[in-house]
Amino acid sequence: MRKIIRSLSLNVTTTLAIGNNKVSLKKSLVITAGLLVSFSSAASNISLAFNNDNIILGYDLEMKEALKLKGDFLQTIDNGYTLDTGLYAFQDVGSTFFELGAKGMRMDNDNGDGYALAFGGLGGLRLTEEFSLEAEFHFSPEILAFGDTENYTQWIVRADYALMPTAHFFVEYNHTTVEYKKMPNERLTSDILFGLEWVF
Repeated sequence: MRKIIRSLSLNVTTTLAIGNNKVSLKKSLVITAGLLVSFSSAASNISLAFNNDNIILGYDLEMKEALKLKGDFLQTIDNGYTLDTGLYAFQDVGSTFFELGAKGMRMDNDNGDGYALAFGGLGGLRLTEEFSLEAEFHFSPEILAFGDTENYTQWIVRADYALMPTAHFFVEYNHTTVEYKKMPNERLTSDILFGLEWVF
């Protein structure tokens, strides 16, 4: 896994906009991928999903039998970034699995910056030993949003296929929007992404 991440870092070029100190999407990938190396020894899994305009790096760390810590870094080419981490109770029974919890977020987007606490979770169904479907939803009301942020809504639908016990391929539709106090609402992403998940 470390070799894969190092290879990503060596083959991705970076750019710097001198006038406004903007760090490019490609450089964000390298920086965040390096940070995820520190999670690889303890994480239940780490994941990478992307398309032409977005990249999502995630981790999922099982802390106890029914408790996990998980988070994501979403970088968009046009709308800034969102960083989140949360604590979830989870249940895995037969062909079904569920998670319920909350995540804290830091957002630095084009229309505003802010913080939020969002509640939600996911539910999934294993159709075969290798193939599963899942849906995820999170929402932060105005009372739990700070800075420029007023509301945060995210829902994700994912299809996952286990290529082998330690590697999964997935396709997901990610719809994430933020409402602001004094600026127009912003759709951070509403796209199909392709990804890989490494299981430890």
